[in-house]
Amino acid sequence: MTDISSDLPIVVGVDGSPEAARALEFAVQQARRDHCSLSLVCAIHEVVPIGPMLPLIAGDSLLDVGRQLLVDARDLVEEASDGAVGVRLEVALGPAVDLLAAASDQARLVVLGHRSLSLVERVFTGSTTFGVAARADCPVVSVPLETDLETPRHRVVAAIDGSPGSAHVLAQASSAAAQRSATLEVLHCWRLNPFYSYLVDEWSVQEEWGKQTHAIIDGLVEEAARAHPGLTVETHLEYAEVADTLVRRSAGADLMVLGRHGHGGPGARMVAAVLGAVTRAVLQHAPCPVEVVPARRHRAS
Repeated sequence: MTDISSDLPIVVGVDGSPEAARALEFAVQQARRDHCSLSLVCAIHEVVPIGPMLPLIAGDSLLDVGRQLLVDARDLVEEASDGAVGVRLEVALGPAVDLLAAASDQARLVVLGHRSLSLVERVFTGSTTFGVAARADCPVVSVPLETDLETPRHRVVAAIDGSPGSAHVLAQASSAAAQRSATLEVLHCWRLNPFYSYLVDEWSVQEEWGKQTHAIIDGLVEEAARAHPGLTVETHLEYAEVADTLVRRSAGADLMVLGRHGHGGPGARMVAAVLGAVTRAVLQHAPCPVEVVPARRHRAS
């Protein structure tokens, strides 16, 4: 899936949940494609309240729980891969987003399970997936619990916007499609803000957008396809609302790949990192695994 050397592992967040188990299943499949190992990371909060009138459970006891979760996860990997995928275990005290984002410095991919959250949960607790995807130095894949990993659909969707980062997104997506013997569907969509539709002729805007965009997208696709001569590529341009279109197109795909927008990147390690609204919407609602690709690699020395 990536052009990073094979000595870098795939990092998987482990917490004992069904969502993490589904992420582990995806990671094992990808590790076998990439011929690489897995690094299983379990992040433990330093203290956990067990009741309003009861004492806190402190670090040492929680670390023991984390170690057991990792042992169980390692056994699942060995069973699923027939021992073909190497495994490294890491348990540490601290916020999951911080630990997984730090682990991305020396990883080819971070894989996380996705849990649907209520609006209140999203507002007040945030999301590990959102946080890691915004700050990681390597691509991050979010795997919904409901996704079917046993039945290949032979479709990989690359969502691009024509910006300089689109070439990197297409390189990632074309590699993923080639690994899966899948069709690569390149999707670009845009729509004029309804506020401005009262000021201009929207049909003329749409027509001009189509002409200019085709030239840009065709050039990007041609460049990406050269690395995989036998790859089947389909290009789709839609004048439509972006987030809704991406979620709709993700149905029935093995993977959707899109670039990271918003205020992420290495400088975001010390401040709140925020994904763009479209990326957040796709991560929250897409029924297939979603890979979020940073603009460029910032590998730690």
